[in-house]
Amino acid sequence: MTEPIIPQAPDVPEAPAGPYVYDYAASPQRQVVMPKTVPLPSYRTYLAEVQAAAEADEAKWKKMQADYETAKAKAEADGKDAPKPPVRPVPRKDDNDLKTPWPQEAKDADLLLLQELLGAKVEEIFEQAGELTCQLEKGALHEALLLCRDHEGLRYEMLADQSATHYPAAADFTYSVVYHLTSISRRKRLRLRILVPEGFVPESACSVYPSANWMEREIFDMLGISFANHPDMTRILCPDDWEGHALRKDYPVVGWGQRDIAFREDRGGMIERIALQKAGQLGINLKQPKAE
Repeated sequence: MTEPIIPQAPDVPEAPAGPYVYDYAASPQRQVVMPKTVPLPSYRTYLAEVQAAAEADEAKWKKMQADYETAKAKAEADGKDAPKPPVRPVPRKDDNDLKTPWPQEAKDADLLLLQELLGAKVEEIFEQAGELTCQLEKGALHEALLLCRDHEGLRYEMLADQSATHYPAAADFTYSVVYHLTSISRRKRLRLRILVPEGFVPESACSVYPSANWMEREIFDMLGISFANHPDMTRILCPDDWEGHALRKDYPVVGWGQRDIAFREDRGGMIERIALQKAGQLGINLKQPKAE
């Protein structure tokens, strides 16, 4: 009679024992890869991409024809049959109900009115996925906000949100600041956008829409964009001595180390050991410091 086979538990590697040195540079979550493109929604950019794709397709077709003529001449010289002429591929019909909401030419009355009232101060207007966007010169924002609030044909009574984005790969700007306006009486939404370089200080929207107070403080805290004539331009989420701005693309995912905790009250070392094990499983180079 054979003895029963008892399954063996797999070997689980234990967390290495200390002491260690905390190395910020070696942590993979602190390695920053800067983007190389500028994914800024724009109707002009979309048209340029369509034109570039068409030119690339035309160049590819001409190369196919040139290669055919070369192969044909060589076949005739060798007394062989000529190759088949190339056939230009026809785009396949797309029967999918889900269509990509590409930017479109502006036809909405509000966008056209803003362009008429502000003239050359409007850099671009377009519609995308049912949303209206008006891009302005960075110095014309305050005038546009007043128009949107007070003009009888617009009447955007509320600033619903204000946001900003960092574009380090852009050539002539660094940030976009977007004002999301809502017309409660007309049940309509509008976006005003400005593109600002590093160091530029936009005019605060608080005098037009008081709700911009905390929104602009958050943008200042997370991206470092200051606003002129703001009543209290201080951080709102991070401490005053916090280094860096967390929503910039050059800021690492886990920060620069300001939130690292030394468990001084953990006399037995249990909480610290668990934290170090979890950090090791996440691939963070969090290593137990040695008390000197």
